[in-house]
Amino acid sequence: MTTTEDLLAAIDQRILDAIEAKATGETIVRLAEARAWLTNPDQPHGGSSPTS
Repeated sequence: MTTTEDLLAAIDQRILDAIEAKATGETIVRLAEARAWLTNPDQPHGGSSPTS
């Protein structure tokens, strides 16, 4: 079974790879949001903001 630490390490590596590959900002933001959700699942994260 995969632990949270394993998932965080994998996401961290993907973030570093994306930065090195000069990925779009959107790609990096999505990875960062996934990491934030894993570390603080009870807090609202991007994509949940209301539209007016």
